[in-house]
Amino acid sequence: MTRLATTESARRSCNMQRSRIGAVLVGLAMGVAILGSERAAHADIDFQIAGSAGAAWMRSLPALTSPSAMTAAREVPEARIPVGGSLTWAGGGLDLGATVDDRIVVPGIGIAGYGAVGSYDTVVTSADGSIARVHPWSAYRLDILLPGIGYRWKHRRFMFEANVRTGVSAMYMGGSIAGGASDVATSLSAYSGVLEVQLEACRRLDPVTRVCLQVAPRIYDFGFMNGGTLGLRVEWGR
Repeated sequence: MTRLATTESARRSCNMQRSRIGAVLVGLAMGVAILGSERAAHADIDFQIAGSAGAAWMRSLPALTSPSAMTAAREVPEARIPVGGSLTWAGGGLDLGATVDDRIVVPGIGIAGYGAVGSYDTVVTSADGSIARVHPWSAYRLDILLPGIGYRWKHRRFMFEANVRTGVSAMYMGGSIAGGASDVATSLSAYSGVLEVQLEACRRLDPVTRVCLQVAPRIYDFGFMNGGTLGLRVEWGR
């Protein structure tokens, strides 16, 4: 009987220790959860809006798609028309974004439009066996920039920022297809995904306004390492 009583007492003591250890672990878990929730609740989130103007450069123009066209001689089906050559653009855009804890940058949705600048010769090429002429000086493009991620640093009135973001781009260009006695006008187009790295150096003008120089090499834009943008931005927001 004495041995049974001793065994029972040891078992109860072990169970009590286990209960205490479990209570401590539960308390620690609740403490970590509370601290995490308080940190999330106190995260400093600010929103920004920016306007930009500048230039873009494309190393090599992609092949463009021409829709089917009816000429005096025959119907020319839809065709991919090679263009090639580089192109310089000028334009601007608007951009939305946010920062978390004044360090993490979350670029939001942006839109930018560019038109060709400079003097370019007509590109004579072929569309399904018919002579096609493409006019690079008529080119224009629309970029829709999508969310990304980045980081920024501040030093007194200066700020430096780097981020990566994606997007989509549409390019349009005028041209014509030969067909007997006259040419038939056509509009060519191409579409592509965009992946770019944005680097900025800014100077604060007041607590919520900054002027920035931005350079954005494009890792992919109708081809790998196919150009980039350079421009001035005015940003509003902390």
